[in-house]
Amino acid sequence: MGAPWLLKVKGTLGRGRFGPRRNVPIYDWRMAAAELATIGALIADPTRAEILCALMDGRAHTGGELARHAGVSPSTASEHLSRLLDAALVCVEAQGRHRYFRLADRQTAELLELLGAVATPITPKRPRSTERLAHARSCYDHLAGEVAANIYERLVDTGGLAIDDGSVVLTETGRRFFEELGIDVDAALKAKRPTVRPCLDWTERRHHLAGALGAALFDMMLADRWIRRGQRPRSITVSEKGAAALRQHLRLVV
Repeated sequence: MGAPWLLKVKGTLGRGRFGPRRNVPIYDWRMAAAELATIGALIADPTRAEILCALMDGRAHTGGELARHAGVSPSTASEHLSRLLDAALVCVEAQGRHRYFRLADRQTAELLELLGAVATPITPKRPRSTERLAHARSCYDHLAGEVAANIYERLVDTGGLAIDDGSVVLTETGRRFFEELGIDVDAALKAKRPTVRPCLDWTERRHHLAGALGAALFDMMLADRWIRRGQRPRSITVSEKGAAALRQHLRLVV
């Protein structure tokens, strides 16, 4: 179930002022002012923000794990998780005696990443842990950070991705590139989500690759041990094998 504060209205684009337009869905992401204030207040709390950031790694975590990550007691974390559940920002699944929490859906992850990318007049000094996340981290189901932003830029520069009327499209060059990596491009094209989508990176203020192919690339990099997950939520380390592969395939130095 998606978050109730997200209003999506489907329609199609017809003839516009400058001629016919393509028949594509229209998504209206309007919020009522009161709902926006409620969500803003939830995210603004430092403990809830820590919990949401931990869940951005796309995996499920117990309340105890989230409590330790946020540096609060289990009872305090439980109270915050209840509020996030009520707002449908997170969901929970019971397995035996444990309850596992995760973000409600990809839309919630995209919203949080976008909010993190909004520049503020005064940029606070980042702690070391955040600096490590800035190099490489998971963003729900795809790679984020400096490494991911560099991959995206190189794909655009080499013609693997093309910018078309503000949208990003996969080219034949890009298809061959992903297929050479062993990625099932046809499966990505048939997925019920965008094949490729630019995601604004909150530390780089540049785009990285999301969508079905972004997720497939992330899975491949994990499976082939180009990257590995760290002990902290969202943390990613590029292996020596991965660094060599990125130099070979994209001429990137990490």
